[in-house]
Amino acid sequence: MPVPAPTMPGPAWAPPVAMLQPGLPLPARSIFEPGMGAAPVERALEIRKGQSLIALLTRAGIHAGDAHGVARELATVMDLRRLKVGEKVTLTLAGGRKPGVAGALSGLRMKKDAHTEVGVGRLIDGSFQSFERQRRLRRDPVHIRGGIVSSLYTDGVRHGAPAAVMLDVFRLFSYSVDLQRDIQPGDRFELLFDRYSEADGAVADYGEIEYAALQNGGQRLRFYRFESEPGTFEYFDAGGKGARRALLATPLDSARITSSFGKRRHPILGYSRMHRGVDFGAPTGTPIRAAGDGTVVARGWKGAYGRYIRIRHSGGYQTAYAHLRRYARGLRQGKRVKQGQVIGYVGSSGLSTGPHLHYEVLVNGRQVNPVKLKLPSGKSLKGDALARFGLHREEIDRKLLELAVGPQADAG
Repeated sequence: MPVPAPTMPGPAWAPPVAMLQPGLPLPARSIFEPGMGAAPVERALEIRKGQSLIALLTRAGIHAGDAHGVARELATVMDLRRLKVGEKVTLTLAGGRKPGVAGALSGLRMKKDAHTEVGVGRLIDGSFQSFERQRRLRRDPVHIRGGIVSSLYTDGVRHGAPAAVMLDVFRLFSYSVDLQRDIQPGDRFELLFDRYSEADGAVADYGEIEYAALQNGGQRLRFYRFESEPGTFEYFDAGGKGARRALLATPLDSARITSSFGKRRHPILGYSRMHRGVDFGAPTGTPIRAAGDGTVVARGWKGAYGRYIRIRHSGGYQTAYAHLRRYARGLRQGKRVKQGQVIGYVGSSGLSTGPHLHYEVLVNGRQVNPVKLKLPSGKSLKGDALARFGLHREEIDRKLLELAVGPQADAG
């Protein structure tokens, strides 16, 4: 009597997937023949550059029908076009007639992301069915406090925060502070986020920033992550005012001001004239981000500006970006962009002595000094949302106090 393979939970149907060949037969019966009760064998594979899942499986000796059947079903729970080089795929092969000899494919599993595992299992009729399940990871809070010696980003990493977390911290504070100009040695920061670990202790992922504070000169900024509406998480200060503003203070994640707004001697032309923007020195190829939500009203070559972008925002604001090396893929005139979205890359096109971004802010058509521009705070919580936020803030503050009196965690 055939031995059934265990069924796996998953959708009862599968949408068609382009480029697969559904007509290929599945050699299902070969693994369910009597006498093939040996223990299953697992085999680990790794995605190579330019390799599809089907190519990976067939190269490993899996029957083409099985490879296409697995790919067709797995595509119902993940996007197979986004497989990355080095991703691990674990095959389960049925036990063969002889000890140590593997039979045909009976299942496959892999990580969809740090928290989710997906895979397929073979059913008794020989077809495959997908499944998706949460991985069991240990969750620990990470509390980091430190002083700034060189920069917020560099010193955050030096104190144990992962680079990806510090980039998010940089972007969060960039609404309120010019992080290239205003940060000074002696300023301090504090962070709270989660670390997720495998059973063996290996770090699998880091959670969102739950709390971030910056002591910058005489001002102290504190932001809490809060679910203001179902499924919508934003950052608010202690009084419930949103961290997000109409425009970012700086459109680059890491740069230095090389030329300020005002009259200056032009480095190429050799005579003094008004410089109606701010220049940020940065390596060629550094991503440039839209300072705010808006519509691209100009994209193209603009004389001495070289490759140029101008975005129209609400409230009479516009921002302009010049000397780009190239534009972000798909960016065109008339396209809507979101605040923080990459729109192009630093270069030295046009009249330029080296790679940098020339950045302008226009208010009702007039160029103004971006550094001195005072923007209103983001949205404010009210009523029930403000009351819920108050309870959430108190909970975070208690956690910070508990972590501060115990051994200080690091990011591992």
